[in-house]
Amino acid sequence: MSTLYILGAGCSKNYSQATHQIQGLESPVNTNFFKMARLVIENTGMRLDPVFMEEIDILIKKIAPLYGSNSNDLSFFDNPNLNLEEVMTLLDIDFKLFSLGAKLEQRESRQLRALKELLARTLDYALKGPQCRKHRTLARRIQKGDVVLNFNYDILLDNALFNLGKVTDSGYMMNFFKVNQDDFWENQIEEPSDVTLFKLHGSLNWVRCGLCGSLMLYRFRKQAMYGAHVFQCPRCSADETFGLRMMVPPIQSKEYHDRDIAFLWVQADRMLKKFLQIVCIGYSFSPSDFDMTSLMRRLRTRQTKMPEVYFVNPDLKAENRFKSILGINKVNHFDDLSSYLKSTN
Repeated sequence: MSTLYILGAGCSKNYSQATHQIQGLESPVNTNFFKMARLVIENTGMRLDPVFMEEIDILIKKIAPLYGSNSNDLSFFDNPNLNLEEVMTLLDIDFKLFSLGAKLEQRESRQLRALKELLARTLDYALKGPQCRKHRTLARRIQKGDVVLNFNYDILLDNALFNLGKVTDSGYMMNFFKVNQDDFWENQIEEPSDVTLFKLHGSLNWVRCGLCGSLMLYRFRKQAMYGAHVFQCPRCSADETFGLRMMVPPIQSKEYHDRDIAFLWVQADRMLKKFLQIVCIGYSFSPSDFDMTSLMRRLRTRQTKMPEVYFVNPDLKAENRFKSILGINKVNHFDDLSSYLKSTN
């Protein structure tokens, strides 16, 4: 039988080969995102982009009063009470309940769009550098028939699996109109994939055209939609103003408006049958993750014998939540990815 891998933000924190030279910058998690974002803005050319910074100013002016702050600059991002999930949830609720935009059937506020863009740019800079050695070692462990639920927007594991020939375009279980490699568009490779890689919250290398609706994959590269690699739709020639990031924001009331993402959850559920092992790396199983909790409880009903579970995360509360969901009393615990990889050599 195969193995189920579950990857959360804690897995990406293992990246240690960054070339950005920004002191203190690392792959962000929920609790330190805004501090990481400030480092990126203040140490890159973003601060010289008047259009982008106008959106950030509007974002700060919106959320600072919600936290009792009079700050109107980037210093607000150092507020210790900030976390990404809560801020995005507040923006989402504020927009849907109290704004005219929601009544006009807009899907999200200007501030939430700005925050999603900031999240994408922060991840882009924090993970600049060569292929991650630890993710490559992990990718070698993943075998034909295994299933990966990757909740990270980054493509650290994607690239490791692609370079080892274990995943093809079809491994994403998405129907891409075109695939971009080395700035050239080509058809999706339909070759069967040894490993199925579900990115249930979207990915930084997926872009949908807001004009014609086409879905594109950028193979091996995050699509920044700024700088040298701006988006242009290969179907209708729409520019970057129509490029929509395929990212489900980490809000408590997640809504899967995109039909492809919504159907991806259905396909994942269909593939979660019986497994020999479950390996969970860096995923916290937040009490607000009702979608993932539902998926895991459905998996539990299909097991005649519970798989052996490896839990890679120093957070014992997260471990206890996972054990409760699966109805198990014991897991093989590892504080970090390095210790897990050494133990399974």
